[in-house]
This record gives sequence, structure tokens and C-alpha cells, in this order.
Amino acid sequence: MAHFILGIDAGTESIRSGIFNEKGECISFGLSENTNIHRHPGWAEQKIGQWEDSLVKSIKSAIESSGIDPQEIEGIGVDGTSCTVVFLDEKNKPVRDAIMWMDIRAIREAEEIAELEDPALKYVGHMNVSPEWFPCKVLWVKRNESEVYSKAKKIIEHTDWLILKLTGELTGNINTTTVRWFYNVKEGGFPTSLYEKAGLGDVFRKFPDRILRIGEVAGRLTREIAGKTGLREGIPIAGGGADAYMGVIGVNALKPGKLALITGSSHLHIGLSSVELHAPGLFGSFPDAIIPGIEVVEAGQISTGSIVKWFVTNFVNSEIPAEARNRKVSVYDVLNEHAAEIEPGSEGLVVLEHWQGNRTPWVDANSRGVIRGLTLKHSPYHVFRAIMEGVVYGTQVILRRFEEENFNVDEIIACGGATQSRLWMQIHADVTGKRITIPEEQQAVTLGSAIAAAKGAGMYTSLERAASAMVRTREIIEPDKEKTAAYGEYVNQYVATYENLKEESRRLVQHSSS
Repeated sequence: MAHFILGIDAGTESIRSGIFNEKGECISFGLSENTNIHRHPGWAEQKIGQWEDSLVKSIKSAIESSGIDPQEIEGIGVDGTSCTVVFLDEKNKPVRDAIMWMDIRAIREAEEIAELEDPALKYVGHMNVSPEWFPCKVLWVKRNESEVYSKAKKIIEHTDWLILKLTGELTGNINTTTVRWFYNVKEGGFPTSLYEKAGLGDVFRKFPDRILRIGEVAGRLTREIAGKTGLREGIPIAGGGADAYMGVIGVNALKPGKLALITGSSHLHIGLSSVELHAPGLFGSFPDAIIPGIEVVEAGQISTGSIVKWFVTNFVNSEIPAEARNRKVSVYDVLNEHAAEIEPGSEGLVVLEHWQGNRTPWVDANSRGVIRGLTLKHSPYHVFRAIMEGVVYGTQVILRRFEEENFNVDEIIACGGATQSRLWMQIHADVTGKRITIPEEQQAVTLGSAIAAAKGAGMYTSLERAASAMVRTREIIEPDKEKTAAYGEYVNQYVATYENLKEESRRLVQHSSS
């Protein structure tokens, strides 16, 4: 007899619901779109009423296309964007629109918090604090929307709101509180001194009393949601976390030595460590954020797939789309084929992929993109390949930073948009010298939430066992060691490009914004 679970991935642009069986095979998907609100530059908000509609629509869509009786679904797991902040009144109703993860209005607050010299800042290597993080946004609201702050009896995140809507239970989760709230389960929970120094000493009474682990049963599905969707009332809802972190579960990168590479518009690198690790240029390590007793290290690149799209949208000439139409393939297929014929290094091109700044290891919002080494010989295919290579040079610099701290990566498990390009995946392998594993199910985040659901429903005794049973490998790409050696100098040139231009980039950004 087959068993079915539902994974709900609440992303930025949509809420996706996926029905899986206990083997991790996808039965169906449903999707309902969301809309962002940008009231000012750097701001990003969403209406929570929109989330309610999208949640039900996506579940119903998945059920309708599945061909199964919704009463057969045995459990639900969830993930949301982070750090997306929700302010609730005494009746658990929103006081204002949600402040989305990408919102950076709290720049001043982030700069002030970074200067506090508090021990909790080891999570950011005692370097810059991103305005995306939780205390920065809450402090901004306290200063600029004091009425909202006063009315808010509880402050939670996107994932926690999903749990509330599905179960009626108000909870937090150990994943997002640890990776964006500075929570540390080994040191007693929330860092009192950091919040008090920041002027948020009164915020603790607004925090949820119960902090869930991933896969822990949060509560049972309410009669209201059951009635709207056709699901069975009372099925268990499992605790979840941030979308990318649930993707680590969905690719089964749950042992030290494995690095989850979550790709899309950006690259996110998340790995598990058996020892605590704090260093400039890395985020973490975060204790128990995914698996109890295991530390998690995070790094990331802001602009990766988005630069490839930018290049194709703005600079690909008419001949390439014409060839694609004639051959009935995509423009990307044509570019990949021609780029594959070019030797590593794109005949002397080096791209610094900082179109939107650098997230790690330099944590430099003022750095900007560079294409260096252009000659009249270079074609669009050279630039296309050089962009892909430049992105991976950035990944290799992050891996070097990991290894400097004795965090060694044996295998990279990749999912997301970049895996659609076999060439790009081979470049990842060749530049880094690491084996690249590509899972069969590329909707890894939704699968990760389904794995948590399977654990919560009692199908498996742990997340590790559930992931081992539900994640399968599609392909393994081995590095070409000769190309790895050839790429070494290009990675060094990438680093030199940043180091030699960083001060000029800062001056140019300040000049252009004045």
C-alpha cells in the first residue's frame, strides 16, 4: 500500500504544493502565484491575506492533478522564505504586511548591530550584519512604526505562519531562529545581551514559547483547512524551516563532507559540520539548525543564474535565436553547444560576478560586476562561457575559505536551474575539482518539506533515514583534473580582480548614488 505526504514550499513568487509517496516519487504539483509590493527602493512586502488564498489554491491544484483521494495524504511539511517577518496581534491576526526576506530597509540598524561587539555576532564572523536578518527588521519597525510594534503581541516568520494557519498553533522553528535570529540552543536560546544592546530588550515576550525542530509534529490539521482542501482533519503537520535549508534535506546532503548547492538566480552553499566553526566570510556555524547535534555552515553568491539571464536577454544577437528556432531548441542550448567548444578560461576572459555585490566571503555590497580581458576575437559564446566560469570561480573562492577553516568538502550535491546546463555543471566540477551529484528530483525544497512530513507522520524515525529512502541520484559528474589545474590561475585572477578594484568600486558606487 502506497503512502502519501504533502510538501508545501512557500517561496517569494509562489506557493508550491507537491504530493509525494514514501519513496520520494513526485505524484503531482500545484502552484499559486504571489505578488510583491515595493513601496520604496529596497523595500519588499507581501499581503498575508494573499498567502492564505495561495496556500489553499496550491494544495487544491496538487490534489486535483494527482488522481488520488486527498483523504489518503498522511502528513504535511512546510518551508518558507527567510527572514520574512510577520507581526501578529492578540488574536493572531496580522498587524501589517509581511516584510519579505529581500527587504533591506534596515541598513542603518544592521550597521549599528554589527558594531555591538556581542558574542552572538560570531554567527557572522564578527563582520557585517545583513539588513535581511531578523533583529535589524524588528528594530526598524520599533523605531519607525511604533504603533505596529506596540500592537504586535507575537512576531514570527513565514514558516511559522504556515504552521499557524494549518494547525492553529503559534510556534517558532529552530531553523530560522538559529540562522537569522541569532538563536543558539547550546547557549540557552535567544541571545539576551545582543537584543538588549540593540534596544530590543522588550521583544522577548513577543517571541513564540515553543521552538520546533524540523520534522517534529507541530500540531494537527484544522477543520477549516481540511474543509477548504479536502484533506483529512487531524493529520500531523511537521515543523519546517527556511526554503533553502529544507533543500539541503531534499538533496540528502545531511553528512559532513557533503555540500548542498542550491542554484537559481543566486547560489547558496550549505554544509554540515561535526564541529563548531566561526570565521569571517562565512555564516554560522549554526547548531542544530537542521539535524540535532550537527552544526551548519552557510555561504552564498547573490547573482549567478540572474547574470546568465541578463546576458541572454540583453546581448544575444538575432542570429542565435534564429538558429534556435530553426533547430527547434532553446537559445540556451545553442549557447551551451558553442561555449562547450571553447577552452577553459574563455581565451583570457575573467568575469567577477558581483552584479549585485558580494555576499560571501568578502561581504561587500559595494563590489560590482567586471568583464576583464576582452579582445576583438571574443564572441558572445566566449562571454557566455566566461560568465558561467566566473560564477564558479566565486564558488571556488568560497570552498577555499571553507578549507582554510578545516571544513572540507568531498562532494557537491546540486539542484535548481543551473543543473539544466550539463556544461555549467561540468564547469563546476572542473573548477572546484569536486564530484557533482545531481538528484533526480529537482524540486528539492518541496521534497525536503515532504521528507519532514514523512518523519512527522511516523513513516521514518529520523530525517536522515527519510532522506536516504526518498532521494535518488540522477547523475554524477566527475572533474577533469587537467582542467582543474588549468583553472587555478583563472581563479587567482578572479581574486586579484576583486582585490585591485574593491576600493574603486566603493568610490564609484558612492559617486553614482550621490
